[in-house]
Amino acid sequence: MKTTIKSHIIALKLLIIVFFILLSACEENLINEYQLFVIPKGEHYCNYKVEALQENELSFMAILDSTMTYTSVEPINQHDINKLYGFSDCNDQHHENSARFGWRWLNDTMEIHAYFYQNGIRSSILLGSVALNEPHFYSINLLPNVYSFQLDDNPPVMVDRMNSCDKGFYYKLFPYFGGDERAPHDIVIRIKEL
Repeated sequence: MKTTIKSHIIALKLLIIVFFILLSACEENLINEYQLFVIPKGEHYCNYKVEALQENELSFMAILDSTMTYTSVEPINQHDINKLYGFSDCNDQHHENSARFGWRWLNDTMEIHAYFYQNGIRSSILLGSVALNEPHFYSINLLPNVYSFQLDDNPPVMVDRMNSCDKGFYYKLFPYFGGDERAPHDIVIRIKEL
C-alpha cells in the first residue's frame, strides 16, 4: 500500500514538472511569434530591411516595454513623436505621403498617435495610451480617400489621404526613435503582424 501511494506521489510530481515545462514552452512560443525590433543606443533606426506592403491594411499586435521609456536631454524633445510601424503611400517617399503609428513617453504615459504625411505636410493625432508589457492591437486601413487608424477596440480615426491613387508601391516603415535626439539606450519593440 505504501509503495502504491509513493508511486502515485512520484507520478504526480513528474506530471506537475511536465505540465510546467509545457506551459513555459507555450509562453516562449507566444513571445517568439513577435518579431523583435531593436533600436540601438545612439541610433535612430532599428534593424530592418525594405519590405513592400502587399495589402490595403496593416494590422498588428505590439508589445511596448520599459525600454521605450526615456527622458530627453532637451525637455522640449520629450514631445517629439517616435515612429512605431506603418507604410509609405502611392509611390511616394514617406516624407511626402505616408501613414504610421507614433509613440512617445510623456508624463509617465505611453501615448500612441496617428502619424502621417499629406503632400509633404506632417501631422499627428493622439489616439490614446497603452499599458506597458501588454499586447495591443493596431490597424491602418488604406481606403480610397482616407487612412483609417484603429488602436485596440477604440473607434477608428479617419484621416484624409491627400494623394489618392488607384495603385502604387507601398513600403513598410519600421520603428524609429527621434527627431533631434537619438535613442538614449537600446529600445526593444515586439510586433506581430496579423
